[in-house]
Amino acid sequence: MTEEKWEQLTEMTTKNFPGAKLSREDIVVETTEGDQKQEGSRDVLEFEHPDGKKYRVVRENRPVVLEKKQHFSHRAGDTARTEYKFSDTEFSHKLRVFKETGFEEWEEITLDKLGL
Repeated sequence: MTEEKWEQLTEMTTKNFPGAKLSREDIVVETTEGDQKQEGSRDVLEFEHPDGKKYRVVRENRPVVLEKKQHFSHRAGDTARTEYKFSDTEFSHKLRVFKETGFEEWEEITLDKLGL
């Protein structure tokens, strides 16, 4: 989704659904060493439909990977690692839609669930 389309979506949502909230947060992933912050950010648009159901639209903004290097070691006790080079100007965007099923429990709405 382009930046212009995202702006149109947020404007339309805030105009049609009073109380809609737009926020930006860091992308945090759970790993074995604990939570780690990754490159990029996440735009979260939350609104309540007139029928009482809450929805969340999440747009993940990540820099485009320009280069990927894998470093291997054949020494005992040393591990392999992967090094990424990210773009400073180009971003990829992923859009996901969620519906609240319980208190702060969100279920992703996919095309399979819509029957499309």
